[in-house]
Amino acid sequence: MPESGNPILVIEGLRKQFGQVTALRGIDVVLDRPGVYGFLGPNGAGKTTTFKLICALLRPTGGRVLIDGIDVQLDPRAAMGKLGVQFESPGFYPYLTARENLRVFSRWQGHGEAKIEGLLELVALANAAQRCVAGYSWGMKQRLALAAALLSEPKLLLLDEPTNGLDPGGIADVRRLLPRLAYEQGRTVLLSSHRMDEVEQVCDRVIIIHQGAIVAQGTPAQLAAGDSQIEIQCPDAPAATEVLRKIEGIAKIERGGANRLHLAAPGVPASAINRALIEAGVVVEQIVERRESLEDVFFRLTGARSNAQ
Repeated sequence: MPESGNPILVIEGLRKQFGQVTALRGIDVVLDRPGVYGFLGPNGAGKTTTFKLICALLRPTGGRVLIDGIDVQLDPRAAMGKLGVQFESPGFYPYLTARENLRVFSRWQGHGEAKIEGLLELVALANAAQRCVAGYSWGMKQRLALAAALLSEPKLLLLDEPTNGLDPGGIADVRRLLPRLAYEQGRTVLLSSHRMDEVEQVCDRVIIIHQGAIVAQGTPAQLAAGDSQIEIQCPDAPAATEVLRKIEGIAKIERGGANRLHLAAPGVPASAINRALIEAGVVVEQIVERRESLEDVFFRLTGARSNAQ
């Protein structure tokens, strides 16, 4: 897959208005190298609208989307030739086999059939390729939809909840497959998901959207590397507090009971705090440093409650 020199996906100032409802408020995203990227947000945040605008299924109110340097609205045919899409509810001809469905889709797209067998093997459906899709489980249909999305050898692959409805084995298969698509085949994969564990395991970078605006972008480690929360248990909390107030970088000190303190200390390691207390003669019974998980960050930024488990 030759490199064009363009970022594979550029979203600039993208806005979308539905009557009086603002779905997107001017979002900016650049995906400039192959990899697996997570697109997270609570229901109604704007994920589906963004995907539809990338696919040219909607017209933006403002801004633009470029796929490999091609404006989706100005030249949708050329842009869609770079794009593969798997939506959450894949649709197939139920009384055709998996192989026959892929042949139909390949003909529609103007491609030959040479890739079909390799794609069936890639998504672990080679042994079931002669079965009618009507008898497929949901997970098998999801994998077939992924094979269909790859028929055009797209540079950009959009996946809408790719592990939704899969059993643990199917989830593990998809998690192993996505890095292969990115790093072995040089594709850029943008997936929406409600599964924080999934995103942390397979995504190089995470984009969080809330109320139509991007509220955070970065690697899972970067997003989860916010302020550390340090809990200290000591017999003399007032004396400990006096010492802690002199340590540069401690943003907040709260009492959590007679012998417990809670600190917000961005960038200050627990070991340094422990050392300062001991050197001042304060007895420390316990000190624990806690950092936010990606899930914690998501809930803090969006105010969402977990329905993702």
